[in-house]
Formats: sequence, C-alpha cells, structure tokens
Amino acid sequence: MFRNHRFLQSAVSLLVLASFGAWVPAARANDIVPSSDLSGGASAFVFRGSSKKPQSRAAAGRAFSPNSANARANRSRIRSQAAERRKQREAAAKARAAELARIRARQKNAKIRQSNVLTAKAETAMTNGQVDAAITDFRAALALNAKNAEAIAGLSDALTVKGIEAAGENASESAVPYFEEAIKLNDKNDVAYSKLGEIHDANGRGEQAIAAYEKALALDPEFSSLYQPLGLAYAEQGNDAKAEEYLAKADAKGIASTESRLARAMIFSRQNRLDEAIAVIDQIITAEPQFAPAYYQKGRIYDAGKQPDAAIQAYQQAVKADPAYATAWFDLGVAYYNKADYTNAEIAYQEVLKHDPANAQAHANLASVYRQQERFADANAQYRAANEKGIQKDPDLYSEWGYCLGKTNDWDKATVRLKSAETLSPTAVDNNNVGWAYYNAAREDKAKNDEAAANEKLTIAKASFEKSAEMDPNLSAAQLNLGATNNALGDFEAAAVALNRALALQGNWVIALNQLGLAYRGSNNLTAAISAFDRAVNLDGNNAFGLFGLGSAQHANGDKKGAKKTQDRLKKLNPELANQLGNVIAGKVIDAGKQKIKEKIRIPGIPF
Repeated sequence: MFRNHRFLQSAVSLLVLASFGAWVPAARANDIVPSSDLSGGASAFVFRGSSKKPQSRAAAGRAFSPNSANARANRSRIRSQAAERRKQREAAAKARAAELARIRARQKNAKIRQSNVLTAKAETAMTNGQVDAAITDFRAALALNAKNAEAIAGLSDALTVKGIEAAGENASESAVPYFEEAIKLNDKNDVAYSKLGEIHDANGRGEQAIAAYEKALALDPEFSSLYQPLGLAYAEQGNDAKAEEYLAKADAKGIASTESRLARAMIFSRQNRLDEAIAVIDQIITAEPQFAPAYYQKGRIYDAGKQPDAAIQAYQQAVKADPAYATAWFDLGVAYYNKADYTNAEIAYQEVLKHDPANAQAHANLASVYRQQERFADANAQYRAANEKGIQKDPDLYSEWGYCLGKTNDWDKATVRLKSAETLSPTAVDNNNVGWAYYNAAREDKAKNDEAAANEKLTIAKASFEKSAEMDPNLSAAQLNLGATNNALGDFEAAAVALNRALALQGNWVIALNQLGLAYRGSNNLTAAISAFDRAVNLDGNNAFGLFGLGSAQHANGDKKGAKKTQDRLKKLNPELANQLGNVIAGKVIDAGKQKIKEKIRIPGIPF
C-alpha cells in the first residue's frame, strides 16, 4: 500500500533528498553569494557593497621617517636651541640672585622661609647638573609654599631637562609626562612645548605636534629650529600654504634638506602637478638612492594616477631601502590586493604586522586576503585580531567575519557577528544575512535530528527574511532565502510566492528554480514542479539536485519512462544519487539508515 501510494512515494523521494550529506556552499566573487547542496538547501549571503571591495591606502601615510638622519638632525637642532634658551633663563636668574636672596632673608614666615631655602638649594643642584635632586627639592619647596613662583618656574625647567634626558635620540614616549607637567606648571615654557611637539611628531601624531610647535613659536618666534619640522608636519597634514610658509623660513635659515624637497614634491602632487612631483623625487633618489620615503611618495603619486604597476615597483623599492617601513608595506599590500595578487598581498600585510603589530586595519585587510583565498579559518583569526585591536564598530568587518564563520560552519558565532552588523547598520542586506546564519544553523540542527531547535531558528530566520524583503522588495537574495525557509517549515504555498518573486528579479536563477520545484512538489503541484526542475537542468546540465528532483517528480506524476531517462542523465554526474533515484522509482525504502522515514512522513506536509 505504501509503495503504491503516489503521494507517499513523493514524500519518500523528498526525504531521501533531504538525507544527503552536509551542506558545502560554493561561493563566487559577487555581491550576492548563493549556495546550494544535494539535499536541496539553498541560501544567499549578500556582501555589503561588494565581496571584492577595493582596499584603501594608509589613511595618513608618513612621508618622513622619525628615524631618518634629517629627523635626528632636527631633534638635535631643537635640543641645542632649547638648551641655549634654558641657559639664558639661568643667567637671568643669577642676575636676580642677590635681590632674591635679600627678599628671602626678610621673610618671617617659617614655612615660606624654609621653602625659599629649598628653592635656593634646588637651583644650586640644577646648576651642578643634579636634576633629580633639584626636582626633589623644588617639590619640597612647593609643599611648604604652593605659591613660590621661583620654585614653580624652577621645577618646570627641571622637569623639562629631565624630559629631554628621557626623550633621548629617539624621542621616547617616556618623556611626555615630564613635559606635560612642566607646561602645567608654566604655560610659558616654550622649550617644553617644542620637545613635546617633537615626540608627537616622531610618533605620528601630526595634529598634536603642530599644536605644540605652534605654541612654542608663539612664545618665541625666533625658535628657528622648529621651522622645518613644523613645515613637514603641515605637509603631511595636507596644509600646503602653512607647509610652504615654514619651509621657506627654514630655507632662509639655511636648514633646507632632502625631506623639505620631498615635502614640496608632495605639494606638487596635491596640486596635480604630477610630472613636477616625480621630477623632484627622481632628483632626490639620484642624490640619495637609499632614501625610502622618496620611493614611498613616488608610489603614492603613481597610485593616485591609476598606475598600479608603477606604484608597486616604487613601494617595493621603498621597503628594499627600509625593510621596517610599515606604511610602505601596507600600501604595497593594498596595491597587490586590488590587483587580485593575494599571495603577495599576504606577504606585505604580514610584514606590516611584523613591524607594527598593533595595526588593526592591517589585520582586517589580511583577513580579506584570506577570504579571497578561501582560507576562512585564517580569515576568522585575523578578523578577531582586528576587532581586538580597535575595529569594533564597523558593520563591514562584522559582516565579512560572519560570512567566514559560516564558511567554517561556526553558525552560532556567525549569527552573533552578523547581528552586530545588523545592529550597527539595520539595512535589508544585514537583516538578510542574519537570517542566512539562522537558516544554516537550523540545517545543522536538522542534521543532528534536533527538530525543535531547527524550527526555532527557522522561525527567526523567516522573520529576518520577511523584514529584509519588506525593507527592499527588490533584494532577490531575501526572496530566495524566504522561499527556502518556508519550504523548510512546510509552508509550500508561501515558499512558491517568494521564489517566484526571486525569479522575477533574477531570472534563470538555478537554485531558486530548484527550490521552486520543491515548493510545488510540497503542494502536490507535480506539473509545475516538473516544469521548474526541467528549466533548472536545461540552464545547468550539471545540476544533480535538479535532475534528481525532475526524475522523482516525473515518477510521481506517472511518467516512469521520463524518470528513467532522467536517471540515466544523472548517472553521468552522480552515480550514487542516480541509485537513490532508482530506489525512488522502484518504490524502495533506501537503506537501513533510512528505515525511520516511514515514521517521519506527515500528511499532507513533507518534512524538509
């Protein structure tokens, strides 16, 4: 009776189809990435923008290395001029020493008198180069009399000297607290401002460097050693007028350098005077063949001029001249990625992280490289690193990360990341992708025979797809996914409506036709099911699922001859699946592992 009941035979064929192995989606480089498998599962992920969105160059690539000979010369000039200013203040203090001594001696308040004694002691220590002792005594003097002007000024100077020592030749960050306290004590301390600007400059904080340099020059317009570093900082910030102003002042003081010429090349480039910019850079390179920043800027000019091969060559020369030039490595990685040379892009980004391990964007870009190479586990590790190192509110990153987690079947984690993207960017695309993760998580639950968990996730997926389709009725992926989910829930009429919408938007979509065939089978519209499956296999002759669906529908419709012919076609593609179709045609229960199929058949619904 069971084998002679046409509807139950249809149910068996669908159950057989649903029993095949794990879903292995095949991505393609496109905005919409559809996937299907032999069990009829279908879903589509939508990239935000594009799966091959070009990467961007370093946002503020540094033209001037903080460790170049010119940078060290600038620091030396600033240090020398700063020392000269401190000596001038010491001389002025000595000139007033006798008067200050008389004033201090007349003070009758014991605490104030003791504060004055400690101040004098501290000044002597400073004169003798005992900076730490001076700082200790100045602090003690201020503890006794917080208004002791000489102690305040003296401590500010002592902290400045201590900061200069801490900064050393390489502008160490450890000096910053000394300079900041010195400025807090005396906001007229031009030396502290100048040295603080130097450290900000050396560590890539251009705006802060400019602010500190400008403050120092406002206090002392003749602080000429600041002209060139300030001009270079303005050049890097793109303020050409200010850059020219200070570079001209540096030239007038005889402080012209290779880097000031490079700054002018940058200005020419921004003014679209590209030939002049390249000419200046070539002159620099002729004079200094190992000057890496010149090659780097040459690469950026070629990049801006849409000459990627020339840009790559220039970046390669930059990192050859300075293998630790992280910014040049970064832009080299971008150039390779945008040319789809993922092997060399990977090498470049690994070099960035070798020299700049905190670079979150390099981790994110490397993740995209691995995604393009379909190395999804590696991509997930890099997305995680990018997130941990600072990229925490970027829906693009969460969306791509969620996709890669899905590709490694980490569906619960994929759901979390895609929901983060949807929270930050509640668009139709993001709602679709949340549903995509829930749909595929449900398929895993079904594979584990956890029907309750699967149906719960399918219900959530359906709500996400409905919301996506409501927000953008023309998003074909949402319609496909909604149709597939309704099929999985057994609502075949609703599935057919959504799938026909998907096909109206994106005609000849094979996986949508496969799903439509399932929907028509589920509602027992065998003629329409045959038509959908037939159209699918005519579009894609290698569509094994479509052939199986076609053959089983033909058999259910009484066309045993047509079913047999379809089985013969399927044998050439997938002999095992063809045998399963043969079992359906023969009305057999497939194997011992499928004996429970009889118990699971529901009338009129068909389990998916």
